[in-house]
Amino acid sequence: MRIVLNQKRKEYVIKEPVPNESGTIASRANKHKFEKHMDDILDVRCLVLATMTPELQKQHEYMVSYEMIQNLKEILKGKHNNRAIHPKFQYE
Repeated sequence: MRIVLNQKRKEYVIKEPVPNESGTIASRANKHKFEKHMDDILDVRCLVLATMTPELQKQHEYMVSYEMIQNLKEILKGKHNNRAIHPKFQYE
């Protein structure tokens, strides 16, 4: 998945939380940057959900991509601590 996100230059949305909208006094450039970020979040969110099992999709369907990745890291961390997954499959 990271390969696709790198190629599309959208990997940043799984590494950064959703930015705050600057409100009504936002410059045109800042507003455009925010709108692009939100569009990229939607694209990545769909990609991430498409790679999940139906159970995980249901659990993550209302999250943005950054929150999904953070939650999945916690899930994998918990499973690793419980010895449910092999250490070589750790996420980061």
